Order: sequence, then C-alpha cells, then structure tokens
Amino acid sequence: MPLKRNSEAYAHTRFETGSKADFEGHFIFNTRPIWHYSSSGVYFYLDGELRVREEKDYCLRIEKGIESYSANGFLEKQFKFGTVALKTNLKLPAQEIFCLYKERANIEQTFDFLKNLLEQDKSYLQSQSAMEGWAFINHVSLLLCYRLYNLLREKKLLSRFSVADLIAHLKYIHKIKISGVWETSEISKKTIALCTELGLPIT
Repeated sequence: MPLKRNSEAYAHTRFETGSKADFEGHFIFNTRPIWHYSSSGVYFYLDGELRVREEKDYCLRIEKGIESYSANGFLEKQFKFGTVALKTNLKLPAQEIFCLYKERANIEQTFDFLKNLLEQDKSYLQSQSAMEGWAFINHVSLLLCYRLYNLLREKKLLSRFSVADLIAHLKYIHKIKISGVWETSEISKKTIALCTELGLPIT
C-alpha cells in the first residue's frame, strides 16, 4: 500500500541528508537508479529522475501563479519530491516490492501501448460483429503484452528493456520464400542476443 506523503509514517529524514550513504542500496529500474531503505515495515524509495520532473512541475506552477503553489510550499516539499513509501507485510527484497507496486501502473501503460504502438484507439467499424472482433483482438493483444512483460521480469531484464523495446526487436524477424523454401531472414546480433537471454527460439 503506498503511503501519502503527508502520512505520519512517511519518515523522510534520510531523504533530507542528501547523502546516499544513508540508504541501504540501490537497484536499476527502467534504466534509472532507485535508492531505497526500510523502516518498521515501510519501504522508502528515491527516484532522482522523478524528483527532477516533480520539482520542475512545481516551479512551473509557481510561475503560472496557480493557487496553493508557492516558494515556501516548494521548500516544505523539497525532500519528498521523487520519493515513494510502500507499507507491506511481504518479506521480499526492496526491488521486488517496488516492481510489484509498479505493475499497478502498467495497466495504464498497457492501454497506452495499445493506443500508441498498435494504434488501436480508433476502430473505424460500424457493425456489431466487427466491433466485437476488434475488441477481442485488443484483448488478445493485452494478454500477449503481459506475457512479454512477465518474461522480461522473470529474466530480470526490465531495467534494460520494455515491452515496446522487445517488440521493436522481434518485428524485424521475417520468413522469406526462396526457391520454394521458407527461410528466416537475416537477424541483427542485438536481437539474437536478446532472444538468447530470454530463451526464445528463433524459428
């Protein structure tokens, strides 16, 4: 369960020191370092890139004169920007707890994947049967998306590749017919290396 940043259990004293020595360590998530520590069943995380984005957003709101945003307010919140606190009874490493939490956001990311990568946000269909078929294909696409995501997670490759990255590699694997025989087209070394890491046979 994520804690609100104004929660009494949101102990942020280690964030205030500015020293990474006060954390228990870090891991890589989506190519960026996440620093962490735990206390009384609560896992605390600091995402530097998220902190920069939140600071920028707050300052822009100050410049626009949006009510409730001020320089004093910025100073009060400065040590909580880019932080996440998760309360759990699971006895798992900090990285696994964080990844489980992030999976909730992947629902929105998956629909974004359907909209932007597969361009399935518009149906252009009029009949009921065609619409049902389109919805079914979208459903199957989501299932395949999660299969790819789970495969990346099992192989601990989420810090280096997203589902979109994996599809970008796989979509260039083609079968071509030469003299009546189907052959696999030339595949890049990076794609071969990725498929090998994932245990995916190229046929």
